[in-house]
Amino acid sequence: MLKTLTMATALALLPVIGLAQSAPERRPLLMAGKSTLEQRVLTRPGAVPVARPGDDAPEGAAVIPPLSLLFVYGRETAGGEDWVEVGRGGRSVPIGWVPAGTVIDWKQNLVVAFTDRVNRNRALFFKDGEDLRRIVEEEDAGAFARDTLTAIQTGRLAADAPVIAAEPPAHVDISRQFYLLPILDWQEVWFPDGFQALALNVAATSEGAAAPETAAAPEAPAPEADVVAEGYRTGVVFVVDTSISFDRYIRAAERVMTGVRDRLVKEFGPAAPRFGLVGFRDVMEDGSPDGYVSKVFAEPVTDPEQADFLTALGRLEASKVSNRDFREDAYAGLRTAIEGVDWGDTEGRFVVLITDASPRTGAEDGGASGLGTEQLRLLARANRTAIAAVHLETPAGAEDHARAAAAYRDLTDYPNIGSLYFPVAGGDVAAYEAVVDRLATTIAQGMRPDTVPAEVTPAPAPVAEALERTGLVGKAMRLAWAGAQQGSRPPELFQAWVADRDLANPASKALDVRVLITRNQLSDLQATLQAILDAGEATRIAPGDFFGALQGAAAAMSRRPDRVAGAEARRLADTGLIGEYLEGLPYRSRVLELTEDDWLAWSFGQQREFLDDLAAKIRLYRAIHDDADLWIALDDDRAGGEAVYPIALDALP
Repeated sequence: MLKTLTMATALALLPVIGLAQSAPERRPLLMAGKSTLEQRVLTRPGAVPVARPGDDAPEGAAVIPPLSLLFVYGRETAGGEDWVEVGRGGRSVPIGWVPAGTVIDWKQNLVVAFTDRVNRNRALFFKDGEDLRRIVEEEDAGAFARDTLTAIQTGRLAADAPVIAAEPPAHVDISRQFYLLPILDWQEVWFPDGFQALALNVAATSEGAAAPETAAAPEAPAPEADVVAEGYRTGVVFVVDTSISFDRYIRAAERVMTGVRDRLVKEFGPAAPRFGLVGFRDVMEDGSPDGYVSKVFAEPVTDPEQADFLTALGRLEASKVSNRDFREDAYAGLRTAIEGVDWGDTEGRFVVLITDASPRTGAEDGGASGLGTEQLRLLARANRTAIAAVHLETPAGAEDHARAAAAYRDLTDYPNIGSLYFPVAGGDVAAYEAVVDRLATTIAQGMRPDTVPAEVTPAPAPVAEALERTGLVGKAMRLAWAGAQQGSRPPELFQAWVADRDLANPASKALDVRVLITRNQLSDLQATLQAILDAGEATRIAPGDFFGALQGAAAAMSRRPDRVAGAEARRLADTGLIGEYLEGLPYRSRVLELTEDDWLAWSFGQQREFLDDLAAKIRLYRAIHDDADLWIALDDDRAGGEAVYPIALDALP
């Protein structure tokens, strides 16, 4: 079921002023210089629609909720004031005219989302972009941020301070509690140590007090990170290699997981973490599966005693035959754990991979997941799931270790925290059992930080560091849940400038820039990348025909025929294939910037890598498109195709 944006629900109840529901369909105005993008505005507080420009609002008229996203159907001047005719877009009729001063033009569909509140300070909102640039580039931004946050927390912020608000003390998780922080403008700034940041002009709204008033009064304390969050529960799905090479480790896994289960159930009782189990293998030489490629043995929604998890452990068996090479389809198992199990009421979600081999990605022959490392990591984040990898560096896989380590470090990288990668030197069974025990215990302690950990033998440095990072991830998940429980919201409506990086620690991101893409646009993007992929595959023998094929595809898809011209289409962006909704975004697209000269200069392997990456992105978009829980309806009347999802810039082509 599509999620609904609560603050905009009232918009659906607004009367259609002076217009009959049977009025002929009208399309919104187009943006200047665009052939497909329609003009959009965001409402300020007090926007009341009237029947004609210049009319007074009738007594008791409905007010449009602040920061509602509307489309523009007309612009006129009446009585010396500019007016805008607005509506919901699609096949609806306009709802009326509002003064231009009560809306904000939104030229790009860019929004920001607060990152997890670990390893960073709260973001500060500035009155003016020049003040933010000056602080970042010319002053000690870290000292300024610390002093300003102290002043806000104590209610002593000066009236003439350049900062008007701070990020809420409690974390606001956009995946649990959708909010709209649209980007109206942006510019690049640089810290003295060379870190690049984006200075973002944003609009914000909530039902709380106005930002300047909030900054002038002492704040309520944020939820303590180390206080037990009653009602918060963690789920852990172990994804275990069941290939023939892993035979000796499966029984060790059963032994250590049974011990962990017994101890945690005794310690936590009914609130113990919920465990699940997925097995994975690879295909055999002839391409047929060895019983299964990935299989769910137990889901993390069992009874508190975890009886079926223990039963599932006993059913886990290694294959009796060899597959085609040393690698295994770990990504198929991970995708099954992320999307294919019922997580129930768990809020902190961890998937723990246990293997001795590097992964077979979806871009390779036989990769059932259909996803590469980057796409799988993004899919996990979209589903609020952290991935940890326990990699047994066995002597038999010596030549495979470096490839496995590189993939799993990248896959398990958690924003602002780092990699949850656990190497087990030599594949030592005792060391392996100790790592799994410590990892499961660390995840469980994330639910109850008041638990006194048992004394254990010190772990090797890489494992100890990964355990510390795992604890931070658990803390971030708990803070996100606590913020949602408290109803934490972004600041009240105002326009301000904010940096996307922590002013005191620019290595950490404070904000993620995302594109608010509609379901229809994502479908269009899938079709576009498929057309590019098909053209690349069809011209592998004659790569010089690739761009000609792209232009033909653009014409066949009726894409901006004025731009589909051989002499002009030197970059892929010039072919007219990619939708206008991706133009002018603050990221550098490998796909859009590809030139014909680049393509012809690439080796066969580089071309293959490019096409494989396109294929993986197509599968990621399909997974997001088909997951109804990820989409937000901006009002109750919005058609499914106009529902939106804040997709990360990293996920774009």
